[in-house]
Amino acid sequence: MERLINILKQNEKITDWIVVNTVSKSNEVFLIKDKVDMNRSCVTNETSVRVFVDFEENGDKFKGDSTVVLNLNDSEDEIKEKIDRTAFAAKFVKNKYYELPEKEEGYATLKDIKVCEDLTDNFKKVHDVIYKDYGYQSKVNSCEIFAYENHKHVVTSKGVDVEYPSNKFTFEIVTDCNIGDEPVEIFNGYDLTSIDYSKIEEIVDKQLLETEKRSSAVRNEKMENMRVLLSNEAVEEFLYYYYDQARDAMIYQQISSAKLGERFFGENPKVNFNMKINPILETSINKRPVDSEGKKLVEYDLYKNGVVENLVTNAKFSYYLNVKNMGQSPVFEVCGGDISVEELKSQDYIEVLAFSSFLMDSATGDFGGEFRLARLVKDGVESFITGGSISLNVKDIQDSMIFSKELKSRKNSLAPAVIAFDNVTVAGK
Repeated sequence: MERLINILKQNEKITDWIVVNTVSKSNEVFLIKDKVDMNRSCVTNETSVRVFVDFEENGDKFKGDSTVVLNLNDSEDEIKEKIDRTAFAAKFVKNKYYELPEKEEGYATLKDIKVCEDLTDNFKKVHDVIYKDYGYQSKVNSCEIFAYENHKHVVTSKGVDVEYPSNKFTFEIVTDCNIGDEPVEIFNGYDLTSIDYSKIEEIVDKQLLETEKRSSAVRNEKMENMRVLLSNEAVEEFLYYYYDQARDAMIYQQISSAKLGERFFGENPKVNFNMKINPILETSINKRPVDSEGKKLVEYDLYKNGVVENLVTNAKFSYYLNVKNMGQSPVFEVCGGDISVEELKSQDYIEVLAFSSFLMDSATGDFGGEFRLARLVKDGVESFITGGSISLNVKDIQDSMIFSKELKSRKNSLAPAVIAFDNVTVAGK
């Protein structure tokens, strides 16, 4: 790192630079049925260098940038050559001038969880949780397990020098069931911050249930005026609409309708919408103390009572908009509502358990998709359906949507477990 920084400082063509070094250790186990087929460990060391070149043309100031990834075995001459080529390429990127984040005090400290060691020491327990008998006719066919321990070091020409861990536990499972007319096989991957046995058990149980129910699910007819419940990962994807609408880039490019200090909802919505950015949320795999430009990340309100309080920003667009640069963290929290999940299910409803592909267009507000499996409760009778679809627009439903009071942790958020939409048309055969 020291050699690289000296090379960057000595290069007179370069105005600024950002160096991110990532040392990654991984343990990986591959299973067919419940038997280990292969296991391996790996250590990598990668350094990304983003260089900035300030220049003028016809009296206008520009800041160009380009990025190069360096090999651990590169010689000093090879590094200099790569940096020179990158600086040359940066002059062809004509971004209007902006300033990079300066060094600050009090960067957050993150807990370093040794997931690789944990997997090595407790593999049998992890195996037994995944492959135990959950009482379904569906079974786990195969599984891949990964533990990652990443150490990141961010250094910039503005004096930022921050190190932090970025670890996660990942597993991918294939489940199958043959009780229906056609066999069903489902593959899903899951990310956790650590080896959480209760969470793993909950995930496997849910996928086995969905696999079995999908095997016997029937195609639904068209249904109108239904209550539709979003749960699982679709909730987070839906809520990213509000995150994206408050991004400085979307506002600068006039894609977003959000305005600082103004209401984003109607006057009497059913949801009192509160969203905040929490870059060090304990349950997120993407928590971090700085963003990719070295900006110190802090917790702050994005929306408060439906009003846009702040923006998600980076150095460039915040400078252009003349707003405070808050940094870019993908991690957020959304407050729950006043109604329990049980109350939301007290009338006829469809709960979408798995989409073929849930689509959320942050520009237009269109969202929905075809579902692989949904739970239908009508007149107190539960059944499972497949092949239907929903197509809605946020602007049409946001004042009438309902959030559950219960919250659920997902990859990048802590948010309502369920979101309900009423009077929805569900397409069918």
